[in-house]
Amino acid sequence: MAPPEEHLFEEIKRYVGFSAIDEAHLRRVGPRIAPHAREITEDFYRRILDHPNARSAFTGGDAQVESLKCTLVVWMRELFDGPWDLAYYERRARIGRRHVAIDLPQQYMFTAMSVIRSHLVRIVLDTAATPDEAHGELFAVDRVLDLELAVMLHTYRENSLARLQRSERLATFGQFAASIAHELRNPLGVIESSSFLLRKRLGAPAEPVARHLDKIDAQVQVSNRIITSLLDLVRERPSVPRDISARELVASAQDTLPPCAATLRVEIADPTPVLRADPDQARQILVNLMSNACDAAGAEGSVVVSARADGNAVVFLVNDSGPGVDPTIRKRLFEPLVTTKVRGIGLGLALCRRLAERNEGTIALSTGPLSGAAFEVRLPAVTTRGEHT
Repeated sequence: MAPPEEHLFEEIKRYVGFSAIDEAHLRRVGPRIAPHAREITEDFYRRILDHPNARSAFTGGDAQVESLKCTLVVWMRELFDGPWDLAYYERRARIGRRHVAIDLPQQYMFTAMSVIRSHLVRIVLDTAATPDEAHGELFAVDRVLDLELAVMLHTYRENSLARLQRSERLATFGQFAASIAHELRNPLGVIESSSFLLRKRLGAPAEPVARHLDKIDAQVQVSNRIITSLLDLVRERPSVPRDISARELVASAQDTLPPCAATLRVEIADPTPVLRADPDQARQILVNLMSNACDAAGAEGSVVVSARADGNAVVFLVNDSGPGVDPTIRKRLFEPLVTTKVRGIGLGLALCRRLAERNEGTIALSTGPLSGAAFEVRLPAVTTRGEHT
């Protein structure tokens, strides 16, 4: 019988030589580090924010940075408290995935870790009881920070592999979609022209016949929209950005939205935020999300669409009072052909992500005031007229 596979974290600990002796050293150092945690945190983020490319990753502005500072203080406490087990690894991996999610470049993560290392080394040297104690404690600090770097790098690798796999799936899906779209356009064209000729031949047909012809025309339009969504998802259509107010964009999306049985409420912060994006593509994102929300909420439910400025981004939130998102598909929610709708085909959210990325934005599952699903879209803000971040 083969031995159980070693967990990645245990392998890394073995590789760097992290032992129970290091754990004891770290627990002894922790109380001496704690009074300096805020000072280290301030310097950590000051160094990051001094670099424009690194600063651009923090789209949530000062509020996001303050939240991350609190997280870093907790991170440092756990660095010295342990236990350095699999639960510890999972917490660290979540932080790494957060770095990936905000697109913080790896080089800034390395530089920032170096800032923390230099502070910790200084404090250990200043506070150690003896040179021998300082020697052991410094080795322990180096090893635990090496563990942290290894975990962070693994999360970046996970993300690179996931993006590569997604690109490969999308390329295969694109070839298939383009082929299907081409094959379906011809029969749909025949159906559409035949319906037109029948109407012309019959003049003013009887009500039952007219009703069936209307159904045929309506379903042809539905099919054409599906084909267009397939092609929009896979082809590289560049965005043509311009400045547009959030209020104007939401109003345009409402005008395009199919009839919504739910109660729809719009909340736009004052002053009205201005974003820079392709208006057609940004509107399509909102229409898809609002349409999904209306379907989920139903005739007795509610939908709230809000927009606000948040640092370098304009944030749109589309929230409904429906049943929410099935936990089993949360991780695959933005992949093509993944849907919870009985009659859905799973293109809407995948297309939303594609369009958001084309406009240097993001889309993510979030939370809102209503009990159902909430989707947050972040698009670049215009901070002063004519200047976008």
